[in-house]
Amino acid sequence: MWTDLAALLHELNQPLTAILSNAQAAQRFLANPGVDHSAELQDILADIVAHDKKAAALVAKLKQAIADTEEGEGMEGQGR
Repeated sequence: MWTDLAALLHELNQPLTAILSNAQAAQRFLANPGVDHSAELQDILADIVAHDKKAAALVAKLKQAIADTEEGEGMEGQGR
């Protein structure tokens, strides 16, 4: 069960990485002059990037908790 969950979390991390990459590319695109509402869109994209990083960190923490559980340490102390 834990191995399956780890694989799922790995799969979830891949699209999150793509979201981050696309958001950063959009930020570079919007940095060009002449784009309407660029300041507001920059803020929105910055939020997307920040939330994506938080989600990726959660995935990494969950993967560690799974690894610890498989090694017999349990999930105590993992900030559940």
